[in-house]
Amino acid sequence: MSSDIDELRRELDIVDVVSDYIHLERVGTNFRANCPFHPDRTPSFYVSPSRQIFKCFGCGVGGDAIKFVSLYENISYIEAAKQLARRYGIRLKIKDESGEKAKIHQILERVAEFYHSKLKENREALEYLKERGIEGITAKKFMLGFSPPTKELAEFLRKEGALEIYEKTGNITRLDESKFRDLFRNRLVIPIRDPRGRFVGFGGRLLGGEGPKYVNSPESEVFKKRELLFGLYEGLNYLRDLKSAVLVEGYFDVISLHQEGFRNAVATLGTSFGKEHAQILSRFVSRVYLLFDGDEAGRKAMRLATPHLLSAGIDVYPVFLPDGMDPHDFISREGKKALKALIENSSEVFQLLLERVKKGEKVEEAVRDFTYFASFMKDEIRSFALLSELSKLTKIPLDILSSKVYRRREEPPSGEEDRLSFTERVFLKGLFELRPEIDLDQLNLSHRARELAQMILREEYYDVPEDILNLRTTDIEAEFEGALERLRIDIPREELETAGLRESVREMIRSHKGGIKPSALRRWRGGA
Repeated sequence: MSSDIDELRRELDIVDVVSDYIHLERVGTNFRANCPFHPDRTPSFYVSPSRQIFKCFGCGVGGDAIKFVSLYENISYIEAAKQLARRYGIRLKIKDESGEKAKIHQILERVAEFYHSKLKENREALEYLKERGIEGITAKKFMLGFSPPTKELAEFLRKEGALEIYEKTGNITRLDESKFRDLFRNRLVIPIRDPRGRFVGFGGRLLGGEGPKYVNSPESEVFKKRELLFGLYEGLNYLRDLKSAVLVEGYFDVISLHQEGFRNAVATLGTSFGKEHAQILSRFVSRVYLLFDGDEAGRKAMRLATPHLLSAGIDVYPVFLPDGMDPHDFISREGKKALKALIENSSEVFQLLLERVKKGEKVEEAVRDFTYFASFMKDEIRSFALLSELSKLTKIPLDILSSKVYRRREEPPSGEEDRLSFTERVFLKGLFELRPEIDLDQLNLSHRARELAQMILREEYYDVPEDILNLRTTDIEAEFEGALERLRIDIPREELETAGLRESVREMIRSHKGGIKPSALRRWRGGA
């Protein structure tokens, strides 16, 4: 395939290709223009016919003719190559995927197109996008859509001969022989792609009625939330060129930022940021700006993401928005120049903590955070240099600071012998979400639950299992209070386990509205 791409590059004239999109002005042997990829008052975008490349000396992007089209059209490099080959009548052989997995990707793309075609028919969805400041061209680039009544989708899939295969994604559920339920019915739909540009699933934003505000496609062969970042595919070229990413919390944070020129913005898919996400980013960037909401949840998200990023060898730059504001609010009120300045003037996490120590701001907390985060650094030489700097500032002996860091590195992970009851999991989720004043000694906790509770209270979230952080709850305050009652110290352990078992059964029943067959319940309990 690479030889075909090389041949295509030789056939293309970059001046002709770029001129189809923007006006170029000749300057000596080169051409220049205002950069189409960032706000550019004076021309900083140059095209070199002799070298067949473009380069912007403002935002730093550059490459060949194919890459220009990829960036401008917001499509993958391969898709841009195919498009140019068709446009100029050049033969290009690129092997396509085959097999059932490829069919699922193709069907997901067709469903995304179906949803997108329905967007213009729904006034409520269009009004929501207008309120969020999302322009038509942005909605088109992200292929935003709307899910109408399920029967319309089912009919569309039948005509495509794809209904049975699409069922395997879990996005549509068969209720009986002729009835189905679309997971995204009456929702604004956000298609999700993997880094190769293949459609893998959807996110859905509720526009009316009851239900969770956001839902995602269920885990499947092609949709794995831990291996996906929204906005990664759309911003891949920018991530590579800028060597940095802006990590935000939600779909519309990403979409709004891309629209405003921050095309290296990415977000997780409604789940906590994990080590897999950090490993993915480490392939493209060396720096990540944490741009989370200016509230308690945003602060927690920063503390969750930072250890994973440091472990992947990525420098971390927390960016603090005013309390109660998200990126969209900030841009609407202060403008994108102010956001750009906020990002560019942010400090790397260790320098930020050192500055707090110098200013005498919560010194004990800053030192604790410093040694905690330093324990995740891959570069031990840099870690030692930073600890030395902290030692000089605080007069704390270097060996004491180092012992805190290296003890954390050497701690083995807890074994699975201390399994958590459902009640303990609800308690830990509530402890993380609500941060109540609590005395752990008054609770009947297993060794593992107590260990995790202490981590949460210290805000050391790295070793807290993801299934606890992402545990789905309907009313966390009420469920947490119920868990506390069952965990009181005066309740015998046997009753605690029974209560936990009953709660687990209730949770299973809640998640299966049609009830559970007795045989399934026996299997779950370990019976015949």
